[in-house]
Amino acid sequence: MNRTLFFILFYLFVLDASAQEMWGFSNSNFSGNMGIYLNPSVIVAAPYKYEFHLISGDVFAQNTYGYVPRSHDAIMNAIKGKSSSVPGEKDFYDVYNDHPQTAYAHANITGPAFFKNDGMSAWGVHLGFRNEASASNVYSPVVKFVYEKYDYLPFVGQHFSGGDFSTAYLSWGELGGTYGKVISERNDGFLKVAGTLNFLAGFDGMYMDVRKVDFSVYDSSTAVIHTMDATIAHALASNGSTGFGSFVTLRGIGASTTLGATYIRHRNRGGFDCNKTSDNIRKYQYRIGLSLMDFGFIRFNDQAQMLNLNTTTDKFWSRIDTLKFHSFGHLDSLLSGHVNGSTGTMVNESFNMYLPSAISIQFDYSFSPHVYGNISLVNRIFFTAAQVARGNQMDLSLRYEKRRWEVTGDFTLYEYKVPEVGLGFRYWIFVLGTDRLMELLNLTDLRSFDVFFGLKWNVCDWNKKSKGSCPAYKD
Repeated sequence: MNRTLFFILFYLFVLDASAQEMWGFSNSNFSGNMGIYLNPSVIVAAPYKYEFHLISGDVFAQNTYGYVPRSHDAIMNAIKGKSSSVPGEKDFYDVYNDHPQTAYAHANITGPAFFKNDGMSAWGVHLGFRNEASASNVYSPVVKFVYEKYDYLPFVGQHFSGGDFSTAYLSWGELGGTYGKVISERNDGFLKVAGTLNFLAGFDGMYMDVRKVDFSVYDSSTAVIHTMDATIAHALASNGSTGFGSFVTLRGIGASTTLGATYIRHRNRGGFDCNKTSDNIRKYQYRIGLSLMDFGFIRFNDQAQMLNLNTTTDKFWSRIDTLKFHSFGHLDSLLSGHVNGSTGTMVNESFNMYLPSAISIQFDYSFSPHVYGNISLVNRIFFTAAQVARGNQMDLSLRYEKRRWEVTGDFTLYEYKVPEVGLGFRYWIFVLGTDRLMELLNLTDLRSFDVFFGLKWNVCDWNKKSKGSCPAYKD
């Protein structure tokens, strides 16, 4: 198993296909369907009547363990189709310490989508494809042992004991409907609520719940498993492929919802009219949003298997440094044989997996008709190992917003401690941005990656009497 395969495993088989929040733009008054994942009430009483959403997407990954040195210029070489390897150097480097390791990856493609807003209520529909993955609090010696291909001399003769960590991966398609309405409109306050309900078609699912692992490294090719208590469940293609390669295979169904509410202080109705004049009117003093994100599950019934790994007696694993496997089925047999003592302990059994749930609060302040400052928090709600975990985030953003164009800049503390910066643009129907600008420009080592884009058209009306461009986009 080489290091490239290790990182594919660590990101749970989604980096080849691929939660990030598209900060800055998700809080825009013109975000539309690109904002409903953060707070669906964004479409209610929006400053335009219709949105035709062709496609949008976000690709994100971040981890605490491995990185690619900036000298490899990995992103630019990948764009050019070249190898980022430097002769005589490793492809990936690791930072081994006593801290638990985490990794998150996300890929979201939405479209087509449509919504209609009549001022007091709004509704919309969307199609989407999502990949979500996480590795939560993984015991560092386990990660190091895998990274070094089970042959790391400083580990020889050492004993390790840990556990209570999990990994999870989900791939699904969704058909969703969003509805919201204004429930209170006063001179000084304005309150709107909305909810999204999704039907989910589960394509791939996998989780690993390690409650206890106790092992020693006997020599460079032998490990001794003293105690292990873990569960592996998966619904995947028999050859181990995931993501777009198994897109058409339905293995489970489910449902999910995102709920949101927004209170606006001193809302100026004229600032939300769909015309050129309203662009120069301050829309509000401030607004506060609260949302519950991605509450739902998928029940996997097809190709669903579970393996419980349990031992309290010493199990020797010889020639572990030659371990290679080509699918999860093969890995199941290896683990079952070396831990349980029998290769037949895998059972066909349906299981549930849960989406990356979170609670979020957003505060947006209008300094002028075009300048806004925002602070938002997203905190995961994690309640079972059979769930993809979401990264905690605090984001500070500043945006210059007009009907026809917009620019945003943001500063994020990922997991409330890892600093990142981002930049986003909107011009007419085009949206493009990143929440990992330093990595994208090759100014730092590559530990994370993010890019988002969108093609969407916000309009006031399309009746036959309209001439030229929609008033919402006239300068």
